[in-house]
Amino acid sequence: MNDFQAVVDLAITKAPNHAAQIRHLQFDVEITEKGRFDRFPYLGKQRLQKFEGIKIGQWYGKQTNSHVYLGAMNQMIHHVKSVQGNQIKYPRPTLFFWSDFYQDFVGTQCVSPLNFHARSYYQYTFKQTFQLQGQAVYQFTVTPKMKTDRLFTGILTLSQEGMFVGFDGTVESDAIDYRIHIQNQYKYESWLPRMANFNVKGGVLGITGEYEIEENVQGEIQFWQPRVHEFENSNKINEVLNISERAFDETYVSQLLANLHQGLIRKWKQRPQSALQAVDSIIIEPVQQKQALHSAFFPAPLDSSSIAYFDTLRKSPFRLDQLIFSKSFYFGKKRADFYPFEIYYKSPVFDSNFNTVEGFVSNAALVFRKRWARYHWLETEVLGRRSFGLNRNTGYIKLRYKTENFDISASQGDYVAQYNPDNTISPEMNSLSTLLLKNNQMKIYRKQYWNISMLKRFSARLFMKVSAESAFRSQMDNTTGYHWVNYLNRTFSSNNPTNDESNKEGFDNHQAFITQFTLGFRPFLTQSYLNSTRQSDWGSSPLIQIKYRAGWPEVFGSQVDFQMLEFSYVQNLALSPWVKSGFILNSGTFFGRSPEYFLDYKHFNGGLNLIQTGDMLASHRLVGYYQNFTSGANQRLNVNHYAYSTSGTYLEALSQFQFSNLWLKPILGTKKAYMKELLIANAVYLPKQKLFYQELGYGLDGVIKVLRLEAIANFSNGQFNYIGFRVNINSRIRIGNIPE
Repeated sequence: MNDFQAVVDLAITKAPNHAAQIRHLQFDVEITEKGRFDRFPYLGKQRLQKFEGIKIGQWYGKQTNSHVYLGAMNQMIHHVKSVQGNQIKYPRPTLFFWSDFYQDFVGTQCVSPLNFHARSYYQYTFKQTFQLQGQAVYQFTVTPKMKTDRLFTGILTLSQEGMFVGFDGTVESDAIDYRIHIQNQYKYESWLPRMANFNVKGGVLGITGEYEIEENVQGEIQFWQPRVHEFENSNKINEVLNISERAFDETYVSQLLANLHQGLIRKWKQRPQSALQAVDSIIIEPVQQKQALHSAFFPAPLDSSSIAYFDTLRKSPFRLDQLIFSKSFYFGKKRADFYPFEIYYKSPVFDSNFNTVEGFVSNAALVFRKRWARYHWLETEVLGRRSFGLNRNTGYIKLRYKTENFDISASQGDYVAQYNPDNTISPEMNSLSTLLLKNNQMKIYRKQYWNISMLKRFSARLFMKVSAESAFRSQMDNTTGYHWVNYLNRTFSSNNPTNDESNKEGFDNHQAFITQFTLGFRPFLTQSYLNSTRQSDWGSSPLIQIKYRAGWPEVFGSQVDFQMLEFSYVQNLALSPWVKSGFILNSGTFFGRSPEYFLDYKHFNGGLNLIQTGDMLASHRLVGYYQNFTSGANQRLNVNHYAYSTSGTYLEALSQFQFSNLWLKPILGTKKAYMKELLIANAVYLPKQKLFYQELGYGLDGVIKVLRLEAIANFSNGQFNYIGFRVNINSRIRIGNIPE
């Protein structure tokens, strides 16, 4: 038995060497994939069928035949010979991927059975030995030593040299179940790919489905000697910097089907730790695409009229009902993935809210764009705002020019602004809080202004933001006590906040000229290369930001005089496959003169809304909520939004830890539910207020897949205050700092 266990030890020790010796091969491969949705939210079903050809329960798939040239495990050139669709109108080629179990982690941080520390995670029980292609192979039953996800269960087959021969088993990651069957073949004194099958089941946000992909190597595997230039680093390196923008690009359900394979490549193939440049280039022969013949893998269509259509840019005849919702209208001849002209209509239906100053408010806008590429355009936006309570019309006009690494805009208008411009409160959430809880957190003032701002991304490591604004700022007061629920018989708070440092309510009308300069730097960012694109591991380096904000007296008639300097440190880390963490340290001070107006104080992000919508480690747009991506974790202050605003020195430290399994999940047996447990610890020190504020909290993330529940205990100068409870939108923590 010990001799058999020595095979496992050899496989674990030699995994990097075995991966390195697989080089310079070529072979034909047939790849078939299919997917279907079992459940989709009711409101989306009609749109799916009408606009995207997606029918619940219908299988959609494709078959790709290619000749693959392999330089190393992460270097492949795909010569695509044919692509045939099954219920897909325009099928795209599926690229071959090698399920690389020689890595320490595969999939979404799943621990490989050949991980260097695999003995700490798995129990290996010898099953049998037999001859395969004339070679002695050994099978072991792999069993996790702990009850958690991201650990494999199944049968692992190894050669007597410790090479990976095959695997048949399962793994669960983030409530997604993977059924895996891999069988390699013996050739050139190595075990090379022959067949792999992945069956994936699961769901997110009310959408559930199934996906399956099968790869079969056909014919003989042959040696191939690549020319030097085919896998060397390109002289022209591209770097995708507008990641946040791409993340929020509109994604249709049919695209979800199209992207499943790319997700598998990202999760099961990439070797980011490799020093070699990753290559996945494609050569496509000019072949006619057609519907594939039905087979056991491709079930007969349930509805022959249901054909998936992959296109995010679609022209449609104009109808008046299109003005109910926001919509883009495209003009000109379509280029690759964009139209040269676009008119985007922002509907007032989803941009309406209520506040105690203006009453009910509605916004509508038109945006005119001229595009030279998907993310390269010149636009003009004209927005109008109607305050029904004040019987007032305001708005602004904005001119913007942007590319993937540069963004400059100029605007002028008469509009409202929140006291805290960096961590604004969602108007929609404030409407609910105001109408249902009589808690009007959002504090606003009127400004008649012009503004110029610029963002320049030099690289993934370095970016700069600059802005200048001249504004005539006017106080606004509550004008209505309208509510839906007389919650606790509360009285609405003033729209002009105060605290211990500034007890004067409101301010005199005045002119202000304020500039802000921010420099962001990631000093230790590690990067790899895919084709000619530089890839960044965002969790490998902290994001360090330096911000200088100042009000300049006498400039453009300004009556504002202050200077502030702030240092920020943001670090997001995966401490293990089951633990993710986020840390933020903000420290700053006012020098020269402190601000006279409360608007210009340093404000912190916190509030008493029952429903919050901020992501914990990388905030995102959701129900109108917006924060800068680089700000990282939201501060969880369970206090009035402006109670701790300061005109002096400040220090805040924020930390959050997310666990796949901590206490509650193992006890309740909820491992299959997509729920994470959270530990929260925050602190704020304000010398001018002689305050040391602390928070300790526990939460569940992913309750019914869409909610985050938190209980927060807070303390002031060591004295316990109370425990607050909050309902949040599921955060889905991102690892790494997304570029500005």
